[in-house]
Amino acid sequence: MTYNTSEIMKTAWKNTRVMMKVMDYWPRDLRKVFAVQLKAAWKAAKKATGEAVRTAKEISFQIMRLECKDTLQVSDFKKLDDLRAAHRAAFAREATETKVAA
Repeated sequence: MTYNTSEIMKTAWKNTRVMMKVMDYWPRDLRKVFAVQLKAAWKAAKKATGEAVRTAKEISFQIMRLECKDTLQVSDFKKLDDLRAAHRAAFAREATETKVAA
């Protein structure tokens, strides 16, 4: 799997500039702010490619497994919301892929 590293770096620098200006950081904090933004950009890129690979069926199994737990924590509700959004996106993607193939 390949990532567009140029796009990741551009996103990280853009977010760093915004954070430096909005939060009024000192110039000496540039490295720390950039490190945080670069990690966030990589995480977003990995999440985007990971969601594109999962099928709607796989996601529905994960949703079912969470819903069948005896007790749900606050983090479980957040995860359920994310999984349901990913399921809708995967379902729509698979529907368009089958229309194109037909």
